[in-house]
Amino acid sequence: MKTLHTIICVCGLLMLCQRVYSQDKVMPDIIRQIIETIVANAEDDDPDVASLNEFYETRLEHPLNLNAATAEELSELQLLTDFQIRSLIDYRKTYGDLYSIHELPLIYGFNEELAGQLAPFVTVQSVEKKSAEKIFNHFLRGTHQVMMRTTHTLETQKGYNKDNESANHYLGVPWSMYTRYRYNYRNNVLWGLTATNGAGEPFFNDINRYGFDFYSMHVMLNKVGKVKRLVVGDYQAQFGQGLTLWSGFANRKSVDALSIKKQEKGFTAHTGSDENRFFRGVAGTIAHKQWNFSAFVSYKLIDASTDSIGFNTLQTSGLHNTASTAENKHSLSEFVTGGNVSHKWNNLKIGCTGLWHSYGADNNRNLKLYNRFELAEKQNANIGIDFYSFYKKVAAFGEIACSSNGKAAGLLGFLFDMSNDFRLSTVYRNYDRAYQAVYAKGFGENSKTANEQGWYVGLQWLPHKTLTFSAYADIFSFPWMKYNVDAPSSGWEYALQTAFKPTKETQMSLQIRRNSKEANYSAASTATKQIIRNDVSSLRYNIKYELLPGVRMEDRIEISFVDGAAKETGLLLFHDISYKHAVLPVSISARMAVFDSDSWASRIYAYESDVLYAFSVPAYYSKGARWFVNLQIHCGKRIDLWLRIAQTNYFDKTTIGSGLSAIDGNRQTDIKLQVRIQL
Repeated sequence: MKTLHTIICVCGLLMLCQRVYSQDKVMPDIIRQIIETIVANAEDDDPDVASLNEFYETRLEHPLNLNAATAEELSELQLLTDFQIRSLIDYRKTYGDLYSIHELPLIYGFNEELAGQLAPFVTVQSVEKKSAEKIFNHFLRGTHQVMMRTTHTLETQKGYNKDNESANHYLGVPWSMYTRYRYNYRNNVLWGLTATNGAGEPFFNDINRYGFDFYSMHVMLNKVGKVKRLVVGDYQAQFGQGLTLWSGFANRKSVDALSIKKQEKGFTAHTGSDENRFFRGVAGTIAHKQWNFSAFVSYKLIDASTDSIGFNTLQTSGLHNTASTAENKHSLSEFVTGGNVSHKWNNLKIGCTGLWHSYGADNNRNLKLYNRFELAEKQNANIGIDFYSFYKKVAAFGEIACSSNGKAAGLLGFLFDMSNDFRLSTVYRNYDRAYQAVYAKGFGENSKTANEQGWYVGLQWLPHKTLTFSAYADIFSFPWMKYNVDAPSSGWEYALQTAFKPTKETQMSLQIRRNSKEANYSAASTATKQIIRNDVSSLRYNIKYELLPGVRMEDRIEISFVDGAAKETGLLLFHDISYKHAVLPVSISARMAVFDSDSWASRIYAYESDVLYAFSVPAYYSKGARWFVNLQIHCGKRIDLWLRIAQTNYFDKTTIGSGLSAIDGNRQTDIKLQVRIQL
């Protein structure tokens, strides 16, 4: 068998000798597009994509060993379907360890394009047997990393003008600060500390006596005996399909039409800067044969507007840069406890998740008519049952959950691996308008897992090794009112994308997207509100190519069309260039963009390269131009420096922003400095 394995590998390497996967640790296009789409589709609150970006950045530095990776670890990459994961594991069982990443296209379900997407995040190494004793005896051999970052807007914002002492203003200086320490021993022993201060937040004063505005700590152990994972400190919890318990990042609709099935991670360390939507305490998972037993307990203070009766509003921005926001800081306690039990058979997994949630004060929220069914109690409980099953080339998954008020939410999906070149996915969800779950993030159009019904279908087709076609369509309805929609409503969305890669150095894509939803409209001639349909369409062409060795280019043109109360258009053109010197330890990337949109409604989002562990997806709107330059310098093997300068010039504005963040003028310049030390 080993001889056959060797012959297969040699043949594969000869076949792929002209195909060399890039070893440059850059974020693949598929991840950039997912982040772009998530930010563009966010409506009710800011998406938690910082944790997603950091996860992939961490994997770039600590790649996953394909010879030792479990099914759960492979699924966390969110680049492989369940069929591909099973195929890879079966291949390892049959032929033994992989010799090279070039072997991947020889495995059923894989191809050269997919291998190229995986290359930055994985490695192929021999498997070393580990034990708990060995881990603790040698944990000092791990890597230590310290990183410091500061960001500053050069132009003076209104909130920093303190000439009028009676006027409202920011309490601190216009510098944001981010400091973190991380220790990692082969992803088995990890601990870290994060300290952040937003722009305008005070530093070392009566409000923040201990320096930074927010501190986060964690210690995490993986695969220590029967302890699958143990986290002490700040963490996230993700189980099932997100209808019962899911904190942190949750995938939504994107060009990756096969990513609709959530890949649960269980408990993971909270490493982001979100100050409210996480857990603080102890969490752990014990594995025994085919059983997993998970439990957690959390207690922390969150931001809220309170009075003598209770709390009125939950604050999730995490900013405490004014007197009013500082007053709301950590004014409400939150206690959450629960767990999950799951069992695996050969082709079936069933899990049960439950939690109990309680605030430290009465819920005195002033609910409006549109959100009258949201949680209005001090306490709430949720319980849900999820499953995953597969048979040959068909996989099914789903979850049904219930809250304390007896209302339910359900989801059922299927994945079809029709052939090596054609895959299909579909999911149906039905969330009751009164289903209540504070820590739920089910698949759907809404940011909240409630008041939604919908049917989604996605597909991926590879008619040729250089051509990929993906598409999805989603039809949804909202049985009750929504914010800015004073009646039950409905909508639909579809997206089509064709990606063509004629050579290793050149790739291009064409994407069409359209979204149609209903919203309130008040005509100037009458005070009566109407419900009208808003259609937003976009057309994008993108091309990436290597001009010279080490010099990469990217060009994009995107047009958006809005058809609602008024007809609007938006246009974005940009040119990117990046250069990495073959000898000198210097890397540089830059962009020049021009944009023209009629208003915010026809805005266009585009991912921008940034410093390590940071991301930027600004909204290009109004009329103007924007440029940025990123410079990275490697000072030996242990120190890296970054400098980022970004500037936006508006041609039709005399004031940028509003309120305390307003800038008198038509230009905004942001500078970001970062240093990283590794030991």
